[in-house]
Amino acid sequence: MRANDRCKHLKDQQDIAYAFNNYFSCIIDKTRKNNVNNKINNENLSTFHYYLEQNYAHASSSLVIKTFSTRQITSTIKSLKAKNSHGYDELSSKLLKISTTCMCSPLTYTCNKSILSGISPDRLKLSIIKPI
Repeated sequence: MRANDRCKHLKDQQDIAYAFNNYFSCIIDKTRKNNVNNKINNENLSTFHYYLEQNYAHASSSLVIKTFSTRQITSTIKSLKAKNSHGYDELSSKLLKISTTCMCSPLTYTCNKSILSGISPDRLKLSIIKPI
C-alpha cells in the first residue's frame, strides 16, 4: 500500500470494508512470517506440556456460579456516567439511569439467565465499530 493510499478518505462502505480486510490480511501474513522465523523447538514445547500437566493435573473441578441481585444491577447502573451516546442497542447510559426502576428487574433476569445457561443473547454480541 502506497503512502497516498493510506491517507485516502473512503466513503463507500464496500471500499471501507475492502480496506479493513486488506489491512488485517497483511498483518496476519506478517505475523505468520515472524512465527516461522521464531519457531518453538520440540524440546521447549514438551517441557511446557510437562509443566502444565504437573501443575494443573488436579485442578479444581468445582465451579461456583454466582448470580446477580437487583441491588448489584442497580448499583452498577448508578455508577455509569450519564452520557447520551449509545451502542448497537440504542440505549444510552443516561436513559438507562433514568429508567433504572423499570429496567432493573428485566436486566437482572436477563443477566442471571445468561450466566446460568452459558448463553449470551445474540443482540448483546453486536457492536458498532467506527474507525477514527
